[in-house]
Amino acid sequence: MIHNLYHAFGNRHRVRRLKMAQGQFEYFQMRCFVAVAEELSFRRAAARLNMTQPPLSRQIKILEERVNLRLLERSNKRVRLTSAGESFYQSAVDIIQRSEHAVLNARQAERGETGHIALGFVPSAAFKFMPLIAQRMAVEMPLVSLSPIEMMGYEVIQAQRSGRIDLGLTRMENARGEIERTRVIHEPFVLAIPKSHPLAEKNDLSISDFDGEPYISFTKDRGGYLKETLNALFYACKITPDTRLEASQTHAVISFVNHGLGFALVPKSAQVIQMADTVYRDIDLPTEFRSDMYLVSKSGTSSVVIDGVKELIHDVLSQFREPDRTLGTDLK
Repeated sequence: MIHNLYHAFGNRHRVRRLKMAQGQFEYFQMRCFVAVAEELSFRRAAARLNMTQPPLSRQIKILEERVNLRLLERSNKRVRLTSAGESFYQSAVDIIQRSEHAVLNARQAERGETGHIALGFVPSAAFKFMPLIAQRMAVEMPLVSLSPIEMMGYEVIQAQRSGRIDLGLTRMENARGEIERTRVIHEPFVLAIPKSHPLAEKNDLSISDFDGEPYISFTKDRGGYLKETLNALFYACKITPDTRLEASQTHAVISFVNHGLGFALVPKSAQVIQMADTVYRDIDLPTEFRSDMYLVSKSGTSSVVIDGVKELIHDVLSQFREPDRTLGTDLK
């Protein structure tokens, strides 16, 4: 293109100026120009930039040469913008602001203040845990966007493997090599019982009272972790409830209880589900049987944002992590 222009105009000086116009100007030169454009005084602009007037004038001259435009009209009495200068000023301010925002965003990202987290969670985490996490993130990490995605437990692990989610809250029977897990919930079970049940008002309730009683169970396929834990509890306590119905979700189990179809044992956090004909009672159970939930992430994936959200989740959920007295410590 430059070669064609040279032959078209036959003017080597013109080509040199066109080459100059295509050259890159510096960010600092734009800042100098903006200062002069806003102050309409080289003296005031130099003071604002903490420099003297001669180098400021040189930077403006270089800028005008590189864009091949006259941006300022100067006289002994005043400085004013040309029409080209007025247009260039608007663009220069926009570029400077964008540059400053880019630096600010990069610094915030480095500190873990900005970013995005996709967090998969099992439905039972929606009763208390997820709202508390979202609430704290809104206050303490307002520039980190959260995408909560409700999933079944096996879907959380699949999504973790595929990279669809960054973190997950799930009930997990066994550790898996490619998935890192930390137990964040370790809470007792409570009794959910119809108000009309003869045992609903008994003072000294015992699990043995429910041997042979109509029972609402979790399903094996989707509520498998809770079903296995409670079956092990019944076996340890040497009772056999009369299983009438099974449901995969805690709210469905409690709904069946509410209609007088049987009793259930549910995680303590499920008590937020209040139904007119259901009462919750604390019941003395062996301490090794608890409702656990794990914070999971794919092995080898980490970032400042992910680590920051992990720490926040651990802190938020610490109130639901009762010590495991059988081992004297909280399991990982």
